[in-house]
Amino acid sequence: MKKLFIFSCLLVLAACQKESDIPDENPREETPVTPPNTTGNSAIVYNVNKNIMLQLINDVRSKGCNCGSTVMPPVGILQWNDKLAKAAYLHSADMNSKNYFSHTSQDGRSPGDRITAQGFKWSAYGENIARGQSSEAAVMNGWLNSEGHCKNIMNGRFKYVGVGMQNNYWTVVFGTLQ
Repeated sequence: MKKLFIFSCLLVLAACQKESDIPDENPREETPVTPPNTTGNSAIVYNVNKNIMLQLINDVRSKGCNCGSTVMPPVGILQWNDKLAKAAYLHSADMNSKNYFSHTSQDGRSPGDRITAQGFKWSAYGENIARGQSSEAAVMNGWLNSEGHCKNIMNGRFKYVGVGMQNNYWTVVFGTLQ
């Protein structure tokens, strides 16, 4: 069963790689491992307003939506998880600093490897990535307009979420604890 689930995740992740790979015109920045909270706003975590992001995700999940031609019924809301957010941020920062766009890190790590490294003991996970969007609303619209990304957002098995962004490289990680 776990092998079937991992295979299903890989199929969804492969769909995520269809996202636009247009080079970002913003200059690359050196990335700290843990960014400071530069705004003084405790809602800003890993360069994302977690309250806005969580509201956008949970609004869609609570209402249901169409992911391409697939009708997705309402599902339960997600809780923010800082371990998933840190894994998401570190992946965004790595993509930014090394100028690549993929679910697989250049050292070969998968999303599962990255969230495990942050201490999240998962039984299920999903990851969406994006590049170039300048706000939480813009990245959500992009993900909702991509069938594979949308299905990750609407996956009822997921219970937790974390999002990180660096220089308009976005990563959202969804997970379920063991």
